[in-house]
Amino acid sequence: MSVVTVFRCKQFAVQQDKCAMKVSTDSMILGSWVEVGQAQTMLDIGTGTGILALMLAQKSADRAHIMAIDIDEDAAMQAQENVKNGPWPNKIDVICGDINAAIASRFDLIVSNPPYFETPAAPTQAYQTQAVNRQVARQFSHLSPASLFSRVAELLSPEGRFYCLYPSESETDIVETGARHHLFAQRIMQVQHSETSSPYVNGYMFSKNDSQVDIRRETLVIRQANNQYTPQFKSLCQGFYLSF
Repeated sequence: MSVVTVFRCKQFAVQQDKCAMKVSTDSMILGSWVEVGQAQTMLDIGTGTGILALMLAQKSADRAHIMAIDIDEDAAMQAQENVKNGPWPNKIDVICGDINAAIASRFDLIVSNPPYFETPAAPTQAYQTQAVNRQVARQFSHLSPASLFSRVAELLSPEGRFYCLYPSESETDIVETGARHHLFAQRIMQVQHSETSSPYVNGYMFSKNDSQVDIRRETLVIRQANNQYTPQFKSLCQGFYLSF
């Protein structure tokens, strides 16, 4: 089966032939769900193709600035090309490096679609057949939730917000990990493939504000029984998908 090397949105296109992790529905959901508001400084951790950084650029004010970082050299190069060829080359800086390296800035908004497949204790045949870059991009061992939240807590401004995705089954652990690093869940969106399926991934919005009593919860169903996209999904993502 051929792989689509260009993913086209309404205002930009993303080349993905050099990147281990292709543009996914999850990334489109996260980027569409993020409320940029008046954020002026933004950070995309593990940018991959640069899709989330470009979505933030489309949604943000002209004077906003986005830093996009990825440890993988090929991914960073691909993201740089996509930014250069996109409508907002002056709003986004792409860096190849480790998020734990020295970054002096503080950010109003941080986003990440982080790795979430644990490295098996005894590598399976399926695991071993993955490209090395794809393994790095999707392993817990490289950027665990604890290490990610620890770094986000250092980089997020006092009134800033952090958006991320993790599997629904890990909700308790993710919320507790955030709290241990003084990042408190404000919103959780459970995403389902259909009305009859269980949630498979959660979108989270964290902040340093611990005064909110209840987490604001919502549910997103992607497809109807006839396999067509739901009106809810179309409404959320209509700023980006060509067909909506």
